[in-house]
Amino acid sequence: MEGIVTKVQSYLENDRLVYVYTPLGFRTLIAKGSQKLTSNSRILAQYLTHIEFKETPNKNMFILSEGKILNLYESIKKDYKLINDASIMFDLVEIFLTTEENHKDIYQLLKDALENFKKESALSFSFKLLRYLGYPLNLKPDGRKVKGFSIREAKIIYVGENLQCDLNLTLTTILLKLTHLPYDKIDEIEEAYFNKLKSFMYQYYEYHTDTLIKRK
Repeated sequence: MEGIVTKVQSYLENDRLVYVYTPLGFRTLIAKGSQKLTSNSRILAQYLTHIEFKETPNKNMFILSEGKILNLYESIKKDYKLINDASIMFDLVEIFLTTEENHKDIYQLLKDALENFKKESALSFSFKLLRYLGYPLNLKPDGRKVKGFSIREAKIIYVGENLQCDLNLTLTTILLKLTHLPYDKIDEIEEAYFNKLKSFMYQYYEYHTDTLIKRK
């Protein structure tokens, strides 16, 4: 089985708990001796690493064995800001995914984002994920002149409608691209727009899921 390490925690004297998101959902691996500098499992048990391992059927927690590194995501790990941006995606899957989700497709969505990673990929993943959670963004226009987008209504607002907009037309256009374009087709977003859309994303999640997100 393969998976992406989303969190690592010290365990006992020399071991680590490795939390891995897989096509079947979350698994917790015990990486024996991985806190030792000489351990073969040390790199396998690193945060933000794509690994392969032997699964123990019918268990969600088991010892990491037959491990293999598939991708270290070194280009992300070289930049603290990119690591921080990638962690946005990990936070969302940990907070909102249940055992009932379509993990196979969500896992692929996450893996694709990491393989084509830039700061915009984190936002794109967060908006794409909403469809799987049952809170999709209605961004299909009906021919009228668009004014913006509303969190409360979860849809485009048109000129002439007496409804509050949380995003203006420019940001709504960027939102549309982030939600529907493949990661490698998304253009760079200037920092001010990125921060506004990140704030919008958290507000949207909190409003529609009634869940407070501590890290923003």
